[in-house]
Amino acid sequence: MNGFASSRESATDNAPPGLRSGFNIEQIPGKPNSYKLEMSGFLSPGWSGRLAAALAQHRVGIVRGEAEKVTASAWRSSFELKAAAFAKNPAGLDYVQLANTEIPYAREAARIELLDFRMETGSRHDGSLYIEVKGVDRLGFLGDLLDYFSMRCLFPVKMTIDTLNDTAIDRFWLRGVGGSLPSESITASIKENLEQLLVQAR
Repeated sequence: MNGFASSRESATDNAPPGLRSGFNIEQIPGKPNSYKLEMSGFLSPGWSGRLAAALAQHRVGIVRGEAEKVTASAWRSSFELKAAAFAKNPAGLDYVQLANTEIPYAREAARIELLDFRMETGSRHDGSLYIEVKGVDRLGFLGDLLDYFSMRCLFPVKMTIDTLNDTAIDRFWLRGVGGSLPSESITASIKENLEQLLVQAR
């Protein structure tokens, strides 16, 4: 299957008129069970958390990559995926559908364990709250972290994902519902919340 590539374009029910979504998935030469996924177009709010959580259910992890909101309604993203040896073939998944479908969330999921984090206020990032985390990597870490942010009404407008050995190194530029700027009280609250996730705080 080396050299396999698949592309698909679709219109989602909640997309603004004329906007479509699409993805391309292809195997990465020389990296067993590794794939490059590119997605672009309209992706509904919270899509990245839904995608990461759904991939974890399929035993597929996001190893590294980036995503950025390029207009008020459209995104551009590229991710490297790693599938477990017994996982469903990632080439057969509909990534736009996964990104736009809510799935039952297991509240008994493993605890998010952070090794360190750093925050910078919106004045340095065009109004976005910047958060960089280093965490104990595991399958589902990214989905759980994005869900953690969304439960506090924070959503990324840009993010970069990386993995070094067993450490996840992720950076997020977050805004509130509708692209609103996070308030000082929300910023203070999320800082306090993240401190509780530090491994040494257990």
